[in-house]
Amino acid sequence: MVKSLDTLNIFERLRTAELSDRAAKEIAEVLREVIEDRLATKTDLEITKSALELKMESLELKMESVKSELKADIERSGKDSIKWMLAFCEVSWKKWTPK
Repeated sequence: MVKSLDTLNIFERLRTAELSDRAAKEIAEVLREVIEDRLATKTDLEITKSALELKMESLELKMESVKSELKADIERSGKDSIKWMLAFCEVSWKKWTPK
């Protein structure tokens, strides 16, 4: 888990490195602002998770719809192929059988 930024510790370390109190305090504050702006809160993560779950549900429904359409197309295609084959055979049969 990410710990919060210890600005006092940063300030003390910078001051020990012989930076002025004002400069050390400003640097520690800038670091805090930059890091806090980029961190996600638990609420941010929960909102993102909920949005992703909704998107996944939507995609799953679309996939099921496409799957049903494909099954119907395949079934129709198979029936059409059989009809075509029967028609072809009938024409061929009539052509080659004596009258």
